[in-house]
Amino acid sequence: MVINNLTSHKVNELLRSAVDGYPVEGLVVEVKYCPRNSRRFASGTYYRVSNRRPDGKLIRVRVNRANKYPLNIYFKTSQYYRRKNSRGEELIYQKLVSVSVRCPEELILAIFLHEFSHYLDHLAGRNGRYKQTKADKFALNKLIEMGIINHASAPR
Repeated sequence: MVINNLTSHKVNELLRSAVDGYPVEGLVVEVKYCPRNSRRFASGTYYRVSNRRPDGKLIRVRVNRANKYPLNIYFKTSQYYRRKNSRGEELIYQKLVSVSVRCPEELILAIFLHEFSHYLDHLAGRNGRYKQTKADKFALNKLIEMGIINHASAPR
């Protein structure tokens, strides 16, 4: 795994240790800042194919310099609930788990792990669609396993 970290955050060893034991041959990880006027706190993408890497295996993580920590991020769960809207129609919502990250390194790790799950799906030949909940659960479980977070808050 090659990590191109264009930020001041020391995350290379953290990312490597998080995926120790998983196949990472040929994987390139880019860690960058969000554009200066970005309203996003962070973003991540796994590229199955890109112009520079036709074989894919590229994870790009971006983090906003202006973030204030601790920062709450949300992970999807496999739990759902029903609620009626103002017209009386029943709608189905997916429950979320709130996690507080204390620093940019934890945020970068959380996003990287989510995207790494998509990479594993790609290696296994799985369809890239509809895997967001699975990727969120993978990232959340790894963060708990690594002791980065003690536990997730109750689903909301």
